[in-house]
Amino acid sequence: MIFKELIEELKDDVNSAVNELFLAAWENQAHPQDLLLIDQHGFYSEMLADPAVQKKHAISPYVIGPDEIGHAESTFYDFIDWYRRSNLFKKSDFENEIEINTEAKKQEYLTVQLEQSIYLRFWESDLILKQYNQLSSLAIGDTYDWHLTIPTHAREGSKHELIRKSIRDRIEKTCPKFYTLIKSNYLTQLRNAIAHSQFYILGRGFTLLNYSDDPAVHSPLKSLTFDEWYGIFHQTLLLHNETIRAFEEYRKKYKEKTLDNDNRIQIRIIDQDRNELFSDLGIRHDRDEWLWRVNLDDADLNQK
Repeated sequence: MIFKELIEELKDDVNSAVNELFLAAWENQAHPQDLLLIDQHGFYSEMLADPAVQKKHAISPYVIGPDEIGHAESTFYDFIDWYRRSNLFKKSDFENEIEINTEAKKQEYLTVQLEQSIYLRFWESDLILKQYNQLSSLAIGDTYDWHLTIPTHAREGSKHELIRKSIRDRIEKTCPKFYTLIKSNYLTQLRNAIAHSQFYILGRGFTLLNYSDDPAVHSPLKSLTFDEWYGIFHQTLLLHNETIRAFEEYRKKYKEKTLDNDNRIQIRIIDQDRNELFSDLGIRHDRDEWLWRVNLDDADLNQK
């Protein structure tokens, strides 16, 4: 369930934390268009880099666009947007309802499990994790990494380690609010319990089966009440919303900058050998989407 009161209660803190991260990325980025590259997803395509493809097409393996992980994120967005529009309540009204209505109790029991899926998918999303990783890099003055990939299989690395080390811990001093937000929201034990069905619901709470009293295991939670869960879940929703909002805010800055320069904006590519390459992007006339400028059509180029 999404409660208006909780959204209002938590919104300012999440907004402040996300703004802190984006402002640090904007101010500390090593090249002035690196933040645009995060928004538009600049990446190195292994498929295009294949020698056989290069021999036939001679096309750059450095690409701007959503790629498959962008389409996966769009699919997740559709799901989370449907849930947000379908399950908005006033908390006091809903709590009164579940006191007298068996169907309302059942609805809460089932929707909490939908929310767990949203929480898990948020912290597993390749594009979201890639964006936060790149934002953390820019926030501490590192360059945009065209070759960054997110682990897909266990042998490639751990998403948990990426979240903890590459996103959260390295911006602790630069972005303390965002660090605190991630530390309170991304709970490894909770994520694992959901992913491996290591919980059961009893009454208005759920018990975690992966609890351990061994400090080295980092699984200190025995259970969560629904109210405790709602705090975590609403924070996750807001983190997703505020990240989208912040990208839109900085996208407007880049759009203005691009159109003021004859629909041209320069980006930097750093290849695998650390060579710097520069190229121009331009924005399409019918959407906030940047392409290589040489691929723009007349309608794009003649924008006022």
